[in-house]
Amino acid sequence: MASSKNLKAVAYNSLKSRILSNEIPQGSYLEEKALCESMNMSRTPIREAINQLIQEDLVNSIQNKGIFVTEISLVKAREIFEMRHIIEPLVLKSGFDSLDRDRLKAFMSESALQLEQNNFPELHKIDYEFHSYISSCCRNSIMKKVADSLADQFQRIRTLPFYSEERTRNGVQEHFKLIELILQNKKEEAVAFLDKHISNTEHYFFMSVITQTN
Repeated sequence: MASSKNLKAVAYNSLKSRILSNEIPQGSYLEEKALCESMNMSRTPIREAINQLIQEDLVNSIQNKGIFVTEISLVKAREIFEMRHIIEPLVLKSGFDSLDRDRLKAFMSESALQLEQNNFPELHKIDYEFHSYISSCCRNSIMKKVADSLADQFQRIRTLPFYSEERTRNGVQEHFKLIELILQNKKEEAVAFLDKHISNTEHYFFMSVITQTN
């Protein structure tokens, strides 16, 4: 029989994955009993998982109403991009020398394969893993924690229904360029290009929002 700790981890990982991919849409009500039934678990591991997700600002407990998946407003989206511009270049600079070049080449190969197959859900997953890998090499633990939180929040933007295949394709090509700069040990150029990559994504996102509302 699985331990309570393992059950909590299973519940947490499952719920988090579904929230980050927008399988459970933003603003959704999380009904505890339904979650217990769908995951075949007791209330305890579900509650523990939800409490951890609350700490990560992925769900929110509203008194007398219940538990809801948090929503990313335009203000929050701007704040996420603002923090990405500040944190991610510093994270790359900090961990640059620790990045495994073979691992980066593997990201390129896997991305190219999925791009050829037009597998956009998998490309979104690789995108998330790529940025998370860069932060994992950061030598500043506090900076890494912030970067990980930003990666989680941005994955919820990246997997929104209106996030186009074209931007995903362009993002992959920008990742290739960034990895090439890292492989060439062009640290400052790589850091500057990462900031440009974030700017390109930011411009696309807000232009898409304007298109959606018109």
